[in-house]
Amino acid sequence: MTVSKEEIETILDGALHLPVKLYSLKVNQRPNHSLIEVVLDNLEHPYGSVSLLECEQVSRKLKEELERISPDLDYTLKVSSAGAERKLDLPGDLDRFRGIPVRLVFLSGESENPQEGIFRILDRVEDQVILEKFQKGKKSAGKKQTTLKLKDILKGNLYVSI
Repeated sequence: MTVSKEEIETILDGALHLPVKLYSLKVNQRPNHSLIEVVLDNLEHPYGSVSLLECEQVSRKLKEELERISPDLDYTLKVSSAGAERKLDLPGDLDRFRGIPVRLVFLSGESENPQEGIFRILDRVEDQVILEKFQKGKKSAGKKQTTLKLKDILKGNLYVSI
């Protein structure tokens, strides 16, 4: 017996309440076992972190519904937070995480190869992103600003400076 990704999404629609939303869902079906991985996002937390209690509540609701609709289903359920170094959903997360350090991989006219850097997002104006080079422990004054075109940003992650 298996359960579809669509069925799980339907259950999650009823189980999740703002500010917590679904970040990603993976369902790996094997002949006699399903692996269900649910990753959550908190729209009100600066880094999108979801608490352990919120993960537990979603896990409990999902488990109850799965057992109700498919009592013979053999599965492993993992519910977690997207995490502090989550992958950015471009371009929307560039607005959401403004002021927070991010690691970006981007194309630059200076090189044929993709470049990587850690920046603080200052602003986004249409298809341009205004960034400030991030240096741990340094004040903003006097930092170098740069502008990238949205189309030149290949990928990004939040960056946690410890």
